[in-house]
Amino acid sequence: MKNIIIFLAFLLALSSCIKEENCNRTSGGSYEFVLPFSLSPAQETYHIGDTITISSTVNNLVYERKTGNSYYLDDFKFYIINQIWLMDTIDNYKNYDFFKLIIDSSYYSNIFHFSNGTSDLQFQYNYISNCYTISFKIIPQKKGHFLMTLWSDIEYIAGDQEFEGKCKNTKDHAVIYLNKRQDNNIHLIDEAKNKNYINYKRNKESNYLDAGGYCFNVIE
Repeated sequence: MKNIIIFLAFLLALSSCIKEENCNRTSGGSYEFVLPFSLSPAQETYHIGDTITISSTVNNLVYERKTGNSYYLDDFKFYIINQIWLMDTIDNYKNYDFFKLIIDSSYYSNIFHFSNGTSDLQFQYNYISNCYTISFKIIPQKKGHFLMTLWSDIEYIAGDQEFEGKCKNTKDHAVIYLNKRQDNNIHLIDEAKNKNYINYKRNKESNYLDAGGYCFNVIE
């Protein structure tokens, strides 16, 4: 009996040490939950009228890469911004009207149109049976050379969300691993007329790979 009590005390102390270590890694910063996405067919060149499918499925035990742990997140509000930049101009220009969007009405989605003529898509996962899902299709309507990104917007829109084991003074953030975090045609940035896009290559880890970066051409 004495040995069992000692063992339980040891486990409690170990658990406390692990939590303290995890909080030291995140305190004052953000969690970085990993959201896997797929884009198919994954290719460099598409034709006007081709269908590109973007989807993600994540169970509610979500991996967080700073701590190396997974956390149960129940009905978390994972807002994502999908931007598609036209790299054929010298200006930074994104316009979702270059594409036809097909997304089931069961998902929350909205195309925001800004006063400067740009636009992007905001969407949110559905949460059903302990699983997060999103799936939508885009169909190119215009020729061009494009850079697509997927950004987490949860810390700005959803605010603080609670979950078991959460450390104090730590925000919620997510990173997007698209097609298993492959290069996703990053070399096409070299063809951009606006040389500011080279920053995506210089800061490849954070600006491109963590943001679901994907470059492609659209031809007739």
